[in-house]
Amino acid sequence: MPSVPVSRPARPILDGLSPKVHGLLQSMAGRVAAGANWMVRKKTLCDLMLGLDSFFSMTPGERRAAIGRAPDADEPDDAGPAEPFAGLLPTYVGAILEHLGEERVAGPEQAAIYLLSIQPEHTGAAEAWMQLDPRHEKAVRRIMRQDRRYAALMTLLSEHDRSTPSPRDTAAGADEAMQGEPR
Repeated sequence: MPSVPVSRPARPILDGLSPKVHGLLQSMAGRVAAGANWMVRKKTLCDLMLGLDSFFSMTPGERRAAIGRAPDADEPDDAGPAEPFAGLLPTYVGAILEHLGEERVAGPEQAAIYLLSIQPEHTGAAEAWMQLDPRHEKAVRRIMRQDRRYAALMTLLSEHDRSTPSPRDTAAGADEAMQGEPR
């Protein structure tokens, strides 16, 4: 199957993250990279992102209990959930893809994941691959319709886009949203 090159992002996300968030995303990238092919990698990445969405929807007390951390005196248990994870999803996917360092997009599963990235170099490569052959775009659209994990992520993004005028898509926003994450 033909492939297209992926340019290195002009503004790497990983460079601007705190060590805590960088370590989390590096660990996730390792799990994704362990997949034998992009079908497995897509499933792993979608599962990780959906898990983070669940984690981010918890209150601080629920997050601490989930990770087995004692409450901090300055963190109220009754505070609402953190910022919606959907605003961070493209940043996290972009950071994981940066860590993987793939040089080419060569299949529909990979293209579908690259479309979720905030990095224009990633989305551009995915779109270029889809334009090589009408069957490529059809295969990606089939994933969007039939893969329930991918569809759930697309729904998260769609609902977030409708409810938020400007998504939090910066490395600083990623750090701020990690409140309650393991230290």
